[in-house]
Amino acid sequence: KKRTVTVSKDKDDIIILYPFESFFLKFVLKKKEFFDSLNLSNIGSDGIVIILSRAGDILACSDISKDISDAPLWPVSSQALKNLSSAASSFKDKKGKEYLAAYSFSESLSAAVIVRQSRSDAYKYALSMKKEAILILLALAFSVLPVAYFISKTMSGPILKITQAAKKVSSGDFNQSVSVNSSDELKDLAETFNDMIWQLKLYSEMQIEKILKERKNTQAVLFSTEDGIVMLDLQYNLQLINRKASSLLKIDPETCENKNFISEIKEEKLKDFFGEFLRSDPDSSKEFELDTAGAKRVFKAIISEINMPDKKERNGYLIAIYDITLSKELERIKEEFLHSITHDLRNPMGAIKGFVEFMLKEIPGPLTDAQKKMLISMDRAAFRLLGMINNILDIAKMEAGKMEINIGETDLAEVARKSAELMESLASKKKITFEILADSPYVIACDAQLIERVFINLIGNAVKFTPENGKITIGMKKDREWFYGWVEDTGEGLPKDYVDKVFEKFEQVKGQKAGGTGLGLTICKHITKAHLGDIWAEQEDGKGARFVFKIPIGLKKYEDKVYVSH
Repeated sequence: KKRTVTVSKDKDDIIILYPFESFFLKFVLKKKEFFDSLNLSNIGSDGIVIILSRAGDILACSDISKDISDAPLWPVSSQALKNLSSAASSFKDKKGKEYLAAYSFSESLSAAVIVRQSRSDAYKYALSMKKEAILILLALAFSVLPVAYFISKTMSGPILKITQAAKKVSSGDFNQSVSVNSSDELKDLAETFNDMIWQLKLYSEMQIEKILKERKNTQAVLFSTEDGIVMLDLQYNLQLINRKASSLLKIDPETCENKNFISEIKEEKLKDFFGEFLRSDPDSSKEFELDTAGAKRVFKAIISEINMPDKKERNGYLIAIYDITLSKELERIKEEFLHSITHDLRNPMGAIKGFVEFMLKEIPGPLTDAQKKMLISMDRAAFRLLGMINNILDIAKMEAGKMEINIGETDLAEVARKSAELMESLASKKKITFEILADSPYVIACDAQLIERVFINLIGNAVKFTPENGKITIGMKKDREWFYGWVEDTGEGLPKDYVDKVFEKFEQVKGQKAGGTGLGLTICKHITKAHLGDIWAEQEDGKGARFVFKIPIGLKKYEDKVYVSH
C-alpha cells in the first residue's frame, strides 16, 4: 500500500492513487489542465516542462506544439536519469542554441521532471535592468558634466594663476601678484601667496645688497694686498685675479674671466712653470724668478683647494703668489755672514785649543794646580765654541745640499750604545742614568756617522733638560718598512707651541737656561730628511719630552742619489 502516480505517454490522463486502510482515492488529471494550472509564464515564451520516464520516454510536455523529439538526447536528460537527484545545468541543442535547465527525479513517478528555458529568456530581465541602469547613468553624467566643468573652472583658474606666478617667482621675478574674485579659501590662499612674494622680494633686496657689499669689501682687500691672488674653477678657468697677480703674469683682469689660466699667461717660461705647478699636490708651494723693472725678483706660489663651508666637495683652486725677494736676500746675507764669521773664528779657536792642549801636557814647563784648572776650563770652552762653529758650518752645508752621505749596513743598537758612552761623562755630573731598549742587533742601511750624530745630539739635548738623578731612555724598533729610534728624558717637557718650532734654526725654548746654539735638533732634522725619513717631538705635561726619528728600510745610493729599494 503506497501512493502512486501514473503518467502514460499514450494517454492524456495523470492518475494518482492515494491509499487508506481499506480503500484508496483515485484522482484523474488532464495533462493540459495540469500544466495550465502551473502558471508557466515565468519560464519565457520558449520555456517548457517535460516529464521523462526512467526508460527515457517523454511522458508529458507543457507545450505539445514544440518539437521536443530530441529531449531524451539532451545532456540534462541523461544527467537527470543517471543522478536520480535534483540539479541545474546548461546545454546546447542540436541546432546550437543555448539553454538553461533544472531537473528533479521523482521516485513515486519513477520519472524525471525537466524545466528548460533559453539562455536569452533567462537573462532577459537582468539585461533589461542593466540597460535601464546604463541609461540612468548616462543621463546623470550628461546632467553633471556642465556643473562639474563650471566648478572646475571656478577652482582651477585661481590655482593655475598661483602656479604660473610661483614659477616666475622661483626664477627670481618677484614683481608678481595674484587676484582671485571669490570669498572662499582660494582668496585666502592668494592673499597669503601675495604676502609671501612681498616678503621674498624684501629678503632678496637685502641679500643682494649684502652680497654686493661683501663683494666690494672682498675686492677691496684682494686688490689692495701686495700679494698676488688667483682663483680658478675645477677646469683651471679664471674666476678672479687681483691687481698684483695680473701685473706679474700680464693678464688682463677685464677680459680673462672664465678663460683658461695657462692660455692667458703670455710668457712661455711662466706658462711652463704654472702648467707643472697646477699638477702638483694641493697645499704645495714652489718658487720662481721673474725680471721686473730690470731687477730679478723671487716669488713663492702656493696652491690650495677651495671648499665650501660644511661641504667636502672641491669648488676650485686658490693660488697665492708672495714676493720673497727680501727674505731670500736677508737669508743669503745671514748665511754669508755666518759663514765668514765661523771661518774667521774657527782658525783662531783651533789655534787656541792647540796651545791649551800643548800647555796641559806641560811641555813648556810644569803647571800649578790652579793653572791646570784654568787651562782645563779654557779647553772645554774652546771645545764647545768649536762645536758651535762646526754646527753652523754643517747647517750651511746641509742647506746648500752639499752634505755627503755614505750608505752602508750598520748595527744601530751598537751606534746607540756608543753614543751613550760618549755622553756618559757629561751625564754623570748630574747623576743621570741611561737605559737602552735594544734587545737585539738592528742592522740597517744608513750613514753610521750621521745617525750617530743624531743620537749624540738627541742625548746631549736630553742631558741639558733632565734634572739631577734623572733618567734618559734610548729605544728603537723596526717593522717591514721603517726603523724607529727615540730618546726620552724625565725633564719638564716641551711647551705645546714649541713641539714643531724646536727643529728650526737657532730656536730655543724661552725661559730655559740650558745653553747651546739651537742647532743640534736642526742638524738632526737635516740628517733624517737626507735619509728620506723624518723626526718629531712628543710630549706630555710634566712627563718629559720624547724625540722620535725614523728612516726607511732598504736605503741605497746611486750617483749621489739616495733611494729606497724594496
